[in-house]
Amino acid sequence: MNYGSLIRAAFPSRRDKSKVVEAKENTLESGDFDPIVAPKAQDRLLELIEREQLPGDVRDTLAGALTGDLQRQQLLFQAMIDTWPRLQKNLSEVFREVKKAPWSFDPYCERGEQPKESAIEKAALAEKSLQDMTPRPAYGERGNKGLIEDLAFGYFSGHQVVELRWSQKYDSICPRAAKVCPPRFYGYPIETEGEDRLMFSPDGQYYGTNYVDFPEHRFLLAVNSGHPGHQSIAAPLRALTGYWLAATFGLKWLLQFSQLYGVPFRWANYSDPNDKAKVCSMLETIGSSGWGAFPENTKLNFVDASKSASSLPQKELIEMADRQCDTFILGQTLTTDVGSSGSRALGEVHEGVRSGVIEGVAEFVADILNEQMLPSLIQLNYGDSSEIPTIRADFERSRNEKEMAERDRVLFKDMGLPVEKSWLHERHRVPAPDPQSDDLFQPSPDGAQGELETEALLASHETKGRLETLPVQVKASEEDFPTTIDKLSANVLEDLTGVTQEWVKPVKPFFDRLAALAMSKNVTDEDFTKALIEAQNQLPELFDSLNVEVLQDSLDAAIGTAMLAGSVERYEKND
Repeated sequence: MNYGSLIRAAFPSRRDKSKVVEAKENTLESGDFDPIVAPKAQDRLLELIEREQLPGDVRDTLAGALTGDLQRQQLLFQAMIDTWPRLQKNLSEVFREVKKAPWSFDPYCERGEQPKESAIEKAALAEKSLQDMTPRPAYGERGNKGLIEDLAFGYFSGHQVVELRWSQKYDSICPRAAKVCPPRFYGYPIETEGEDRLMFSPDGQYYGTNYVDFPEHRFLLAVNSGHPGHQSIAAPLRALTGYWLAATFGLKWLLQFSQLYGVPFRWANYSDPNDKAKVCSMLETIGSSGWGAFPENTKLNFVDASKSASSLPQKELIEMADRQCDTFILGQTLTTDVGSSGSRALGEVHEGVRSGVIEGVAEFVADILNEQMLPSLIQLNYGDSSEIPTIRADFERSRNEKEMAERDRVLFKDMGLPVEKSWLHERHRVPAPDPQSDDLFQPSPDGAQGELETEALLASHETKGRLETLPVQVKASEEDFPTTIDKLSANVLEDLTGVTQEWVKPVKPFFDRLAALAMSKNVTDEDFTKALIEAQNQLPELFDSLNVEVLQDSLDAAIGTAMLAGSVERYEKND
């Protein structure tokens, strides 16, 4: 059930003090609002790492993470994103989709029960707190969207620590902003009492023994593993480091090759060994200078270089790295395995895989907020951790409306299963009508009577959309329909063909529509003519040989008989 309207209605302008538990030992004092991690200007130099590394350097960085010092590994991931456009693009794509997802807050309630008023109030506080964050961009602080993006990065980097900066707002303690904590402030200790765990370094220095547990309510820990190994060496992005080397060095080698591509190879023979240095220097500059001066008896040769670049190992390295990056971050894309000639069905499958990855990242972020941030929010404001609301991402899923309608027709009409109307309205996203409205469409059980839009009339048959160009409303009250359209069209068919309606059942839907239009007071002759022409286009074999005058006479006779029967019936009822 969607509790959004209940939560929004519970938004308080000021908190109800009577419902707040006095629990000072569980509440942040005003001085506790100050940031715990506040890097200085000179600390920026501690974030420096080489943007171009050798394979041995990368190997040492990945192996060193097992000691518990995560700084070099996290900085390596930042260098990869900074120098590999494909990786940065793919990550940004995932973060963008996760941020723009509609996030919903659900109040706590037992299964099968409605949420209590107190639970709705707490959910309202949680939603308002997240929406009303007021970060200071100049200080690197982030609001609700930035917080979601920062936590989502932890899904790929393995570790991301975000500090919550609280403030007093509308008589409540709420997160004012969030800020990413530099990786030198957390890691795994070498020696400590108790179970091995991620811990906080207050001074941002790695000694292996200066770690303490994270202060309560102040940090959000986004930790994710790509395999069951220790979390320090299980960051998912570690799997892309080799391909990052292939992309960076492949590009470097490709640039070097491009400088020589198509340039003739220069070769000189010299007789005096003392002239070697002069000849080599001249050969080195002759390509850009266009001239040269060589010692006497020097023979200069130009050998044509290859003009083909259809299969370059440097190019293959870059493309291979980009394909692996697409597969690893997005799941897969249409061009990952089958090139640019994929079918529509295959594209839909690949898009479904991509959507699954994005939803998985969103669930990862929601778990962090539900397990860390929201319990702290409720604890700080109510003094306990009861009735904690939950947050979730509501992604728009593709729906086959026709299959859904057909399934519901079989279950609820043909099989007669009971169902609540409110459930059907929510399932098909059709708003519940206002009982006081004068503009209602109420079909009869056979789908023929009542106030019908042309669209609705067509939907009752398998010809939906064939009369979409006819913007008329077919209205028929009980007085207009002394007999049903179904019977009326059957009588017309029998009168025209001389056979029973079972023999002409395949064309009966067309005559149902024509009969409904003929009996409506709101349909003009021009509208009816358009409908008749449209039906003729659908069944040319029938209408090409149809005598229009006979059809008109049959409709007039059937409608006249129906009106007379209806008048007699009403007279007998009134009498």
